[in-house]
Amino acid sequence: MKRCSQVLIAVIATIIAMSIVVAADEENPATFTKGKFAVPISHEVVKADWTARDYSDPKIQYYAQGWARGDHTHPVSLIMTIVTGRMEFVFGGQRFVVEPGDELFYPAYTVHSARNLYEGTTQMMESYKR
Repeated sequence: MKRCSQVLIAVIATIIAMSIVVAADEENPATFTKGKFAVPISHEVVKADWTARDYSDPKIQYYAQGWARGDHTHPVSLIMTIVTGRMEFVFGGQRFVVEPGDELFYPAYTVHSARNLYEGTTQMMESYKR
């Protein structure tokens, strides 16, 4: 009987946690802002904007030509802009092509895929919020 109670509690806790994630997605839907930042990208301008909105200090990530990653999630909300290159993100049945100066945000645990569309290395500035 004790084992059954423990399993039931675990199932209820999982359902509650999943409900919280779904509610967060509804409250903070993915947003795409074309041309948010002037090109060439100023790391200082992006950092000031994002840290004022409680995001981490931005880091630049490099994605080689042909890089791709299928459906996955992250345990944090992400915000990004492209410094050089071009990336594609797909989630919620929507496709976003992010180019230099565009800003893309999506909440934690959003299932998405990503790939480098550029014929070279794409440099992407990323930041997160827990």
